[in-house]
Amino acid sequence: MDAEMDSIITITGVNEKYTMKQEGTRGCPGKLYTNLDATQVMRTGEHAEGCRVDANAFYHQQQLNELKRLVAGDLRPVLEIYDELASNASTSLATAAHFQTWEQDRNTMYYSRSKRYPRLPARRQDLRLTAEQTTTKSGAQFLMYHSPTNNILIFANEAGVRLLAQSNCWCGDGTRKLLPVVYCLTVRKDLPTYSRIFKYSIPKRKNLASKLIWPLITTFQGNFPNTRVQGWFFHFCQDVLRQVGRLGLRTDYMNNQEVRKKVKMLMALAFFPVHLVPAGFEIINVGTSGQLEALFQYFQQEWLPATKIKLWNVHGVSERINNHLDGWHSRMSKRARKHHLRFYLFLQLILDEQGKTETVMRQIDDGYTHGKGSVRRSAAYGVQQRRVAALTAKLVHNEITVEHFLSAISYHTPEPLRL
Repeated sequence: MDAEMDSIITITGVNEKYTMKQEGTRGCPGKLYTNLDATQVMRTGEHAEGCRVDANAFYHQQQLNELKRLVAGDLRPVLEIYDELASNASTSLATAAHFQTWEQDRNTMYYSRSKRYPRLPARRQDLRLTAEQTTTKSGAQFLMYHSPTNNILIFANEAGVRLLAQSNCWCGDGTRKLLPVVYCLTVRKDLPTYSRIFKYSIPKRKNLASKLIWPLITTFQGNFPNTRVQGWFFHFCQDVLRQVGRLGLRTDYMNNQEVRKKVKMLMALAFFPVHLVPAGFEIINVGTSGQLEALFQYFQQEWLPATKIKLWNVHGVSERINNHLDGWHSRMSKRARKHHLRFYLFLQLILDEQGKTETVMRQIDDGYTHGKGSVRRSAAYGVQQRRVAALTAKLVHNEITVEHFLSAISYHTPEPLRL
């Protein structure tokens, strides 16, 4: 036999208990039995003379068993788990050299991870979820709606839906202290899909705050005609700034103070009283030319129709940012540790998040979220709110001009993420 085949590890049954067995060269009667974790020798047999046995085979198997155990129960990336165990192996330098390499253990680790969840069916229509996958940690029903033909999964429990029904403002993109209560998994983002989601999961509400996603907004307004839909100020500004880049105004925006001021005043129209927005637009449009004029034409066509002004206007609106949602997404991404999680991994992630949501809801019900647990706005945000309110009051009472108001408010418009 080749040297590589001199040591063989198998699993066998002895006294109704699983054990690990090491054999020497084929034909050699010598065997050594340990428990399954390769931590205790149970019995041995004599090896033939000249039989080559890997003295570290059981150390290898012990470490491999630990790797398999960890990847089966830990959601961290497989490579991260391997790196941690490889680092821990250095505590015993005598055996560290015999720790198997990533290339030797990789396939076994990924195979162990794959056995944690069943294979996805070839067709989404054949997806079947177990009771454990459709129940929260508290034992409540979590799967609210499953439509195989429409490829929609809605996860929520009754307490979460009741909390949603009691809220005066819903956030399709989150705000304040984020408390997710409904999760919708779909393969499409269109009007029929959104309509079905609202039909089966959502009672009627007064307000919705969301990104400016027109199919979502149109569907929500169609299902709830008495609801006010409010887009995020930040996303409105980023849309305008992206158009600045498309029109080749990036250099002028960065280096020309007058161009920069005009663009920021254009975005500051969001703070204007709704009925005065068209007049304010005409005032700051005076004297524009070239590509800057093209930007104003885009704004007039895209944002000034009467049906759209209320969607991006934030006059009198105290919640204009979605920093809490961004923080929540960042936290979830760090927990996922990778893009495009497998379906069952993602399902486990939202089940864990639902557990935290139920804990926070109980804390709120019992009054434990006051003081240190409550959300506090930064001092800078409070100063900004008071300044906007003061400038708005002066504009309403004709104490300052439109140009003065827009110029002052423009300092509160965000900078572009990229142009």
